Amino acid sequence: MIPARLTHSWPDCSFSDQPIDLAVRMNSTQSPAQRALSSFVLLSSLLGASVAIAAPPACPTVAVYRPGVFSSEAHYEWRLSFTPSRKTAYWHISDDFLPTIPQGVIVTSTLGPKGWSRARTASFSGKYADNDAYVSPDGSTFLFSSMRPVDGVARKDFDLWMMRRTVDGWSEPMHLAGAVNSGKEELYPSMDRQGNLYFGSDRDGGFDVWRSRRQRDGSFAAPEKLGSGVNTKDFWEFNPEISPDGKTLLFVGLNRPDGIGWGDIYVSRLRDGEFTPARDLGPCVNTGKDDFHPTVLWRENKLVFVRNPDEPGKKSDFLITELRLPPE
Repeated sequence: MIPARLTHSWPDCSFSDQPIDLAVRMNSTQSPAQRALSSFVLLSSLLGASVAIAAPPACPTVAVYRPGVFSSEAHYEWRLSFTPSRKTAYWHISDDFLPTIPQGVIVTSTLGPKGWSRARTASFSGKYADNDAYVSPDGSTFLFSSMRPVDGVARKDFDLWMMRRTVDGWSEPMHLAGAVNSGKEELYPSMDRQGNLYFGSDRDGGFDVWRSRRQRDGSFAAPEKLGSGVNTKDFWEFNPEISPDGKTLLFVGLNRPDGIGWGDIYVSRLRDGEFTPARDLGPCVNTGKDDFHPTVLWRENKLVFVRNPDEPGKKSDFLITELRLPPE
């Protein structure tokens, strides 16, 4: 059962409709110079008030992203990622929103002279439950989560897997060695230009956002849980999307008291080695429904995400909008 949503009120400005008594502001005994000065102060105050009550900028359009190609009524669509050229896309699909038996197939589409091709199953997917496709900023690394066997032993949880770009395409999937994977879930990988790996995991109880730093030899260090600017004690944080420079992190918080809906997209910035207190992206993106799986097209300043319609007969699609981040 989904817990009741904790409410949150967005700021609301209210102003008195009582007339301003100019006689109180400008005493008739004042000299002309004093009255002129008082008039200037009063006018400045009114102008300042007019700026304060100005309507906020309208929300940018939120639209279904490439219906019939990336978004389809036949499946649930999840986590979209592009190669740097923006000519090849990957995402995963499923028939159910929260299936009792894990499922997921990574599909791909390419952009040609006649537009985007019909989605087809990626060459490395289709046999096991594969989720969360992600291409690194330089296009050299492909990451995803999977329940495929490790060394011939079946898995009951999702682990992170990696492929390298070769002259013949992607290499064979490799299970991330070392401490990156655990006996719990590892999901939704993301990487900055330095190769530092971000992902969601419930290895410490509830889901949190973790980071594993890339070492000089190419391996990944033991993961570290991000601080209180991102993670909370009582709520889930996951679906990290790190910027190429590693300074801006989008993620999803589940049922947090400062949110709008069941799942909200947040942003945190890296400052002096720590991530700042996260800010909700606000009602232009987040709704009373479940908004999740952020993908940012950083060069284009566009945000792609998924919203669960939570309506009978309807399945989630990719949505796209202009990326507008709240101030720090």
